[in-house]
Amino acid sequence: MELERSAQRIDGTDIINWFRSGSQEVQRSRRRLNAINVFPVADGDTGTNLSTTLRAMVDRPTQDRSFSATLRALSDLGLSHARGNSGILFATYISGIAAEGAAHDSVTVEEFAQIANRAVSHLYHAVERPVEGTMITVIREWASTLARHASRFPSFGELMAEGYSAAGAALQRTASQLEVLRRNNVVDAGAEGFVRFLEGINRALSGDAERVDAEPVPELTIAPESEMASGYRYCTEVLIETPEGAPLPDEIALESTLQKQLHGYGDSLIVSARASRTRVHIHTDTPARVVEDLTAYGSVLEQKVDDMRLQASVREHRLHPVGLLTDSIADLPETFKLENQIHTLPLGLLLDGTAYLDKITIQPGQLTEAISRSEAYPTSSLPEPGRVRAFLEGLIDLYESLIFVTVSSQMSGTNRIITQALQDIDLQGKKVAIVDSLTNSGAEGLLVQSAANLLNEGASHDEVVARLGALIPRARIYVCLDTLEYAVRSGRVPNTVGKLGIKLGLRPIMSVDPHGRGTAFGAAFSQGGLTKKIRRLVRRHLATTGVLRYAIVHVGNPALAAQYAAELGEMIGRQPEYITEVSAVIGIHSGPGSVAVCLIEGEEASGA
Repeated sequence: MELERSAQRIDGTDIINWFRSGSQEVQRSRRRLNAINVFPVADGDTGTNLSTTLRAMVDRPTQDRSFSATLRALSDLGLSHARGNSGILFATYISGIAAEGAAHDSVTVEEFAQIANRAVSHLYHAVERPVEGTMITVIREWASTLARHASRFPSFGELMAEGYSAAGAALQRTASQLEVLRRNNVVDAGAEGFVRFLEGINRALSGDAERVDAEPVPELTIAPESEMASGYRYCTEVLIETPEGAPLPDEIALESTLQKQLHGYGDSLIVSARASRTRVHIHTDTPARVVEDLTAYGSVLEQKVDDMRLQASVREHRLHPVGLLTDSIADLPETFKLENQIHTLPLGLLLDGTAYLDKITIQPGQLTEAISRSEAYPTSSLPEPGRVRAFLEGLIDLYESLIFVTVSSQMSGTNRIITQALQDIDLQGKKVAIVDSLTNSGAEGLLVQSAANLLNEGASHDEVVARLGALIPRARIYVCLDTLEYAVRSGRVPNTVGKLGIKLGLRPIMSVDPHGRGTAFGAAFSQGGLTKKIRRLVRRHLATTGVLRYAIVHVGNPALAAQYAAELGEMIGRQPEYITEVSAVIGIHSGPGSVAVCLIEGEEASGA
């Protein structure tokens, strides 16, 4: 019988079944794991990260019955889609099992136990500074138990039950191994995630029915200061691939080399190399520098950056039951977003084959240099559906409702991608409003700022959405281009018209029409001429509608932005809400040197 054979020797089919059952158990416990996540940062995403990693591994299983081929496929999928500290630790260990079991089409109980135990060394080598009392401790205790007791058990069911018992005991000990866990009276979330995975395997081996009820979520008050056990802000993950045709690197040597190179950039460093692909995880304040360094080792296939400081802030002291979200096109100071717990979904910027994360792994200040050295002109890209889904799922758990203010749907497909992602997510009965700003850049930023201010004043979800609906028709943006060159190169201005304008030295003012589409608003032949036109536009607003609030954004031109602030501040009678650089995605269309005046008209504009 298949079950009897499976109990004595397993192959790839059995492994796939194990992983599916383990993945289901982790998914069932996702919210509980998020709730007890306090190390290395209390960012509340361990369950989400581990379940997302496992889901990616089992969604596209190999059809090969070979034990080694199946583990190799799972390893490749795991390292390609691993998320967070827990996800990459798990994927790295599976990669070690794949490496140690490469010679086997099927394995006996004792063979599997020895493979699992030898694979632990791969995990410890990948982690720059292994911390005991975490997932790696439980994995080690589980694997060593299998190796010590394999000869005692004739079947996988009995051996895995013994290993599960040892892992559970090791999990309970984590509560006293780390100070942050003792202070919060919890076990390590990643370690529990691995034990939940084993529970799913044991359930499959014993024939127990899959549990469909969600694991209870404990009420946990995070102890002061525990939320930033890591002193760095961004959890950064990068997947790189060796260029086609290049010799495959020595995996252990590459891991050591990258650990040495990236050591000074942060902590929680994990480098996991397998064949042509290498996954890097690090907590850092400079994700752009990390990515820049890694481009020397191959093609950057994927990047993920989470703001741990924002996550910890929300978890320790959520300001409002309503979560406020936007995309990276909304130009707003990072300090304001952090202080007001505004979550940002970065768009992509394609440059020399790499999709950078706007405002995260490519900063606005890097744009001029990037354009000058790039063989092809940079282009923008939509956030990937999987990244959007993970972004939204984590926030659904944190808030009672969400408001997502997006760039104009006539300029970007971001609004559509978010709408589609929500159809595949369990919203838990919560309201999610997607608000099309019908604008971009600083004008979109002012709308997001208005929503944050309303929430701070105690406005409800519906009141904020209604108020945004009244403000959107009154949002204006006037972008003063230093040259038409970049608008032409990015495709925003037709080539024939642009070339003539460049030859004449024309400097246009670009804007957004009431339908959310880009449009030319005016032009001049000098910066002085542009400034005069901007002053006239603002005076007209002051005379007819008033100016509720305004901001100034720029592409590498702080001097001109300050000049505008001084002149408009005198006219309007108050300084701008903020001055900030634009997103790199906006910058590739307007070009270096451009400055934009953004405002929201007073009430008179709507007849209110």
